[in-house]
Amino acid sequence: MKATFTVFLFLSLFGLSFSLYRKHFLVKKRMTWEDAQTYCRKHHDDLSTASEEEAQQISTNPENNDGYFWIGLHMISNNLWSWSGGEDQNIDYWDIWEPSGVAEKCGGVSRYTAKLHNMMCSYYFPFYCMEVFKPILVHQNKTWDESLNYCRQNYIDLVSLSSQIYMEKVINETLTSQTAYVWTGLRFMAGHWFWVSGDDLQYKAWSEGEIQCPSGNLRCGALDREEMVWKPTDCEERHNFLCLKKP
Repeated sequence: MKATFTVFLFLSLFGLSFSLYRKHFLVKKRMTWEDAQTYCRKHHDDLSTASEEEAQQISTNPENNDGYFWIGLHMISNNLWSWSGGEDQNIDYWDIWEPSGVAEKCGGVSRYTAKLHNMMCSYYFPFYCMEVFKPILVHQNKTWDESLNYCRQNYIDLVSLSSQIYMEKVINETLTSQTAYVWTGLRFMAGHWFWVSGDDLQYKAWSEGEIQCPSGNLRCGALDREEMVWKPTDCEERHNFLCLKKP
C-alpha cells in the first residue's frame, strides 16, 4: 500500500545545496487530510513537511499516479498556514492563484507543477508520511572538526537545532552529557553563521542575542545544556556532541 521514496540532499561543509533530514513514505490509499494525518501519526511521525526541493523530488515518484497528494500543511486561522509536525519550514512555493478559497484549509502538492495547492480537507488523495532523523548524544570528548567527521562517518551529520520544537527534543538527549557544552552543527565562516547540514537559520537561541562576528577562535556553536542556549565556542575545545541518526 505504500512505497518508500527517500529524499537526501547532502551538503559538504563548503557546499550550497540543502540537507533535509526527513524520510518520506508514499501511502497510495486515498484518504481525507485528517484521516491521512491520523494514519501518519500512528505508523510514522506525521504527515510530511516538505520544502520546495523536497516537493519537487517526491512529485517525480513514479508510484504516484494521482494529480495531487496531501502533505502536512493546514490552515490554523485566517490565511495562517502551519505544518502538522510543527516545523519552521518556509511555506513559500504556492502555485499561481494559490492559496484561494477560505473553506479550503488543507494543503497538498500538484504532481504536475510540484507547487502547493489549498483544497477541501474532505477530498480524498494519496499522501506522504515522514520520519524525522533522531539526535544521538556521543559520549566522547572531541574538537568540533573531529565531531563533524565522526558524525559523518558513523551517522549522518552534526545536529541542527533549526526550530524551538526540535531544540526542546534535543535538550532531553543531553541529560547524560559528561560536558557542560555539547557540539552542534553550527559554524561561523565567510562572515556568517550557518548549519553545516544546510538547514535554515531563521530560529535562533543565542545566549546574548544574535552573534554577528565572534571574537578570536569562537567560531563553532555549542549547546549550553544547562542554560539551554547556543554559545560561540573555541573549535579546539573538546566536548560531547550530537549526531543525527537514521530512524
